[in-house]
Amino acid sequence: MSLALVAVLCGLLGASAQATSEGTRRFSNWGISFVYPTSWYVTTEPLSNGIEPAYRFAAGNFRFHRTARDLGPCLEGIAKQRTDLGVLAFMREALGADARRTRAPPRPKRFRLPRATDQAACLGPGSSQVVFREAGRILYLWISIAPKASPVARAQLSALLASIRIARA
Repeated sequence: MSLALVAVLCGLLGASAQATSEGTRRFSNWGISFVYPTSWYVTTEPLSNGIEPAYRFAAGNFRFHRTARDLGPCLEGIAKQRTDLGVLAFMREALGADARRTRAPPRPKRFRLPRATDQAACLGPGSSQVVFREAGRILYLWISIAPKASPVARAQLSALLASIRIARA
């Protein structure tokens, strides 16, 4: 890559980061924080009847809510609400005996977005799960990206994931 192209890309990235920072909010709860676009929907409400691991947050570029079809780890109702352009991330935390029993690698340096063929939590194509430990906690992060999600939505989701901070419980 030429030096001129790198300079142009850096300038574009700096401009978009500055413009994006003006349209963001900060989530902070249970020692977990992140930055997200003001147009996104964020909730701490459980997405299913599952109690353990405990729900910590869900964030997406579309409105969603728990339904009778969202049972345990399977979120069929949420999946039906995901729009053709929708992106969603939600986190759960292992507590009590589950946290002591669960082995997990350290948090990855960067959360990878799912491939179109990945399927997790009954969320449909483009969904994956990452289990990791950080600050003495065991966390489960699900990421779901609709096949037609725009590059902007993907970039916003990547920025949200990169901004996640975890404190000791």
